[in-house]
Amino acid sequence: MDHERPDVRLVPLGRATPETTDLREALFDHDLPPEQLRFTGLPARTLPEADADPARLAYAIVVGAATIDGERDARARCAGFGVLDGNVGALPVDEPERAVLMRAYYVTPQWQGRGIGRTSCAPPLLDRPASTIAPRAEKIVLCVNRDNLSAQRVYTAAGFAFTGTTVPGNAGPQYVMARPLDIEARPEPRPRHRRTENPQ
Repeated sequence: MDHERPDVRLVPLGRATPETTDLREALFDHDLPPEQLRFTGLPARTLPEADADPARLAYAIVVGAATIDGERDARARCAGFGVLDGNVGALPVDEPERAVLMRAYYVTPQWQGRGIGRTSCAPPLLDRPASTIAPRAEKIVLCVNRDNLSAQRVYTAAGFAFTGTTVPGNAGPQYVMARPLDIEARPEPRPRHRRTENPQ
């Protein structure tokens, strides 16, 4: 693949629109192979948690600039998911009140290896929603499993660097990575409405 960035959008899921409704339906169909699933959570669990927490913002990774047109289009173009958390909790980072945490992030297998991960984690794309959920944040932090070498490569390519801190995780030790937030990417604050639908 060349080094051009793919055409990717991050669509915040907090506001109810026809596009977010279709994307929510598509997200509940996502699955990951076991060797990747042990490192992250799928939206069936993580999206309701994000909806219930005003400090979190869930988003869908969408390929293509056009607005999603129906459930079929959403299933074809929804390439992944993530959650931004304005509360880094007990994570050992300098000035946690000025950090935003990226969690529950993944790219679906059919879209992996195409630059989607690198693009969706890099500035300015990730920085706009990060600034929405944490207006005072100056950096984005994440935890990546020590054994998840492919994710480490993606995050490094997106500008994240290892902080030298390791924390325990459910699937083993995790490295803390961080990168500066592109302050110029800050959008105007907008009201957010919460809704979770889990079709079963």
